[in-house]
Amino acid sequence: MKNNNLNSIIFGTIFGLLAGVASTLLVSFYGADSLSNLNFNQEFNLNDYGYLSPNLVIRDPKKVVVNQDVKVDETIRDIKGSLLSVFVRLDNNDDYYDLNAPFANAIAATNDGWVMAIWPETVPEYLLSKASSTYVIIDSQKKIYEIDQVLFSTKNTGDFVFFHLLNANSLSVKRLLSDAEIKLGQSLILSTSNQAFVLDSLAKKNQDGLYLSSDIYAQKVSLANNDQETSAFIFNLNGDILGVIDNKGNWLLSPAIDAYWRSLLRNNNLQKASLGVSYLDLSYIINNESAPTKGALIQAVSGSNAIVKNSAAERAGLKLGDVITRINSIELNSDNNLSLIISTYNPGDNIIIDFIRGGESRQVEVVLGAI
Repeated sequence: MKNNNLNSIIFGTIFGLLAGVASTLLVSFYGADSLSNLNFNQEFNLNDYGYLSPNLVIRDPKKVVVNQDVKVDETIRDIKGSLLSVFVRLDNNDDYYDLNAPFANAIAATNDGWVMAIWPETVPEYLLSKASSTYVIIDSQKKIYEIDQVLFSTKNTGDFVFFHLLNANSLSVKRLLSDAEIKLGQSLILSTSNQAFVLDSLAKKNQDGLYLSSDIYAQKVSLANNDQETSAFIFNLNGDILGVIDNKGNWLLSPAIDAYWRSLLRNNNLQKASLGVSYLDLSYIINNESAPTKGALIQAVSGSNAIVKNSAAERAGLKLGDVITRINSIELNSDNNLSLIISTYNPGDNIIIDFIRGGESRQVEVVLGAI
């Protein structure tokens, strides 16, 4: 009798253990979506979390897999295909180009041969006439290109030089991020002047004051770790371009770069659209109840007129005190300031401007000028 009871106990114990194992397996395989908080044996994939993300907390997981290092490596390999190097031309055939020590770094701007270089010094005027005989450009495949055209505008673009390469027709051009895609906390890769790749993140993005120009992209950013004035091309982890820093630490962000690259592609010049007004961004101030809460109040800023002489705005009849509320039906607000919207157009484009004058809503068609 005792043997029978013992056998029953052993059998029951084994059956209970098997049932527990089976139920655990069922939960793991079929309940992952609905019971994800209980799956502590599953792998945690952290690819969707930004570098140095402040919102990520992991407590005692059994297995955590972080693949960001793999993603960074893949992105750097991809970025290298769009990077080029500027070298001082060697006249002696016995000399060689040291690929680890270029004179300047560059990136492809158009498929048909335009590249953008970060100049390591103040751009000299002679560059316009002597670049083709002074420099050559080498791509990631070690192909040497001659230069047949050079453009720069240090007042507007900073110390960046735009070269056109002779017989180049298949350069690898990276995508430029839109303003909405420039987000705080995202991981970034810097391709620096010393041929290094540095991982950083976007620490700050804010509008450059309340008084702005319609013709200058207004956003300013800063990085978490790059405090020094290090020139670099800056990419996100998908290999898209966020911006460029020149040798003085001045930024040119992707929406501003886009305006120049479009101009290179369309007209072989460095023009961008111009409306020609100074304004106060009403989205960032609190005023009396009768004043508009958003829009661009045309207003003079110290050292400049409210309306630039002979500008598109002056020709269209816009005046000091007008409040621009919409551009082509796009409302001006904290997400869409006037300078950002104007930067998306090309010189000569027609736009419809809605504005308020003396409490009355009006509308005018404007042909944008060029800077």
